Amino acid sequence: MQGVNGKMNYQYDVVNYDKNIPATIMYLNLSSDTRKTELQWHREPEIVYVIEGKSECSRNGEFKIVEECDFILFNSEDVHLVRPVAGTSCRLLCVNFSFEYIRMFCKTIDSVFFDIGENHDVHRRIAALLKKMSEVDTNGDYSSLLQISYINKIYYLLLNHCMCFRRTADSVALPKRDFSYAKTAIAYINENFRREIPLGEISAVVNLSPSYFSKYFKNVTQVSFSEYLANLRLENAINDMITGNSTVSTAAMENGFANVKSFITQCKKIYNCTPAQYKKRIAART
Repeated sequence: MQGVNGKMNYQYDVVNYDKNIPATIMYLNLSSDTRKTELQWHREPEIVYVIEGKSECSRNGEFKIVEECDFILFNSEDVHLVRPVAGTSCRLLCVNFSFEYIRMFCKTIDSVFFDIGENHDVHRRIAALLKKMSEVDTNGDYSSLLQISYINKIYYLLLNHCMCFRRTADSVALPKRDFSYAKTAIAYINENFRREIPLGEISAVVNLSPSYFSKYFKNVTQVSFSEYLANLRLENAINDMITGNSTVSTAAMENGFANVKSFITQCKKIYNCTPAQYKKRIAART
């Protein structure tokens, strides 16, 4: 259960666990040098704790700034995104729960979600445990024992004070937003953004009319389909220029932009400079 550094994948994630290990832990150092756009979701709940800096988090279409030494909890299948506040960097501790482990103590875990809500005492106690986890020397011979003890305490608090049962389809209260179509659309966009994706094509993928899909997509993601697609292309094109040394024209063509001009226009819109200027700005920081 050793902590690892890595790049977060903004897509559907499948996390495999040993039933004897309570969680998967990741330590991430993220920079807003490129604008993270891709949304992700997974079966397992996740806690993201901000060790340093501030993080901009989206959960089911609602954005929140998570301050240093605070955290956000994503329940199973929550559509979410985590990135640094624009122009900054942040260090995160990410804890992905293991249903297999929790099921040994709570047989109904698959029909459960956690709602901390206004329970400030539980929130404070979980934040304190996450802070202790973030301070563990992961190079120590038995550091995993400390991490496991903190995770178990977090599970104890959540199961005792924050456990709720999901409503069935015939219940009076239904989820505020249905993300099933959005998940299908986002997965399709993330796989095909390097080519043209007409509105009619993506709406047909989810079997909705183009006009309804446009309104629906913006309602659940807070950005329009065209904006999400343009930002995703920009993120990957800029990354190709910075890490792969691609030219402006190559980065534009290989990431779905119609031409170099549209790449430059989108970059100016987001970063207030051209792609070449942005690359120089990043190089000057290193």
